[in-house]
Amino acid sequence: MSFRQSLLAGVFAFAPLSSVRAAEPPEIHYAPVENLERVDVALLRAARSTIDLAAYVLTDWPVIDALIDAHRRGVTVRIVLDPSERSDLDRLREISGDVRVSPPGPFMHLKSYSIDGATLRSGSANLTASGLKQQDNDLIVLRDRAVAQAFEGRFSQIWSAAKSIGAPGPSFASKVVAPASTNSPAPASCAIKGNISRKGERIFHKPGEPFYDRVKIDQSAGERWFCSEQEAVAAGWRHGRAD
Repeated sequence: MSFRQSLLAGVFAFAPLSSVRAAEPPEIHYAPVENLERVDVALLRAARSTIDLAAYVLTDWPVIDALIDAHRRGVTVRIVLDPSERSDLDRLREISGDVRVSPPGPFMHLKSYSIDGATLRSGSANLTASGLKQQDNDLIVLRDRAVAQAFEGRFSQIWSAAKSIGAPGPSFASKVVAPASTNSPAPASCAIKGNISRKGERIFHKPGEPFYDRVKIDQSAGERWFCSEQEAVAAGWRHGRAD
């Protein structure tokens, strides 16, 4: 069985077999060959009643604007983000009441949303400009009510456990991740440096490596410390051993 077949089999496992057989064929898009941002914006603009979105990180402006526009049209929007990432909370200010962050624990690593209880968007593409347009990612659209509602069942559990970010204010962006100064000190036992290069590449460096001492961490710019190499890779950073 191919990777794509395995992935779809796992998603469809939540839906009744009769529904799967009647569903439209999955719609699969690939970046950077395609601009996935346009796909997401079109899907969100088509929403008429509900959008339930669980995202590891949300910084892409056109996607955020499409969510805000949906809210203005009367669509019920619910968003859950992972607190470890610097999502663009200032741009989400208008719909802050619809935004929550998942509780401490494993990364909430989903990049999925359902629309009107009938369509599910999933795949590997983070809702960031680089994730949607520059990286090798996929975006899968499943137009099947049973599959979308299976996701909504899990989303409701995440939403119920998530914490509200509260009403917007002068320190709105700091409610989830407080900005830090340049060369932020390493937390205890977390000495791996997650640097963002001038080209926007996310590269991590381990103690003892050639560039480690020269790299300065600015958490206010999205850079961060990691406690393990596995954690850095899961967050989207690559090893800088060849740099």
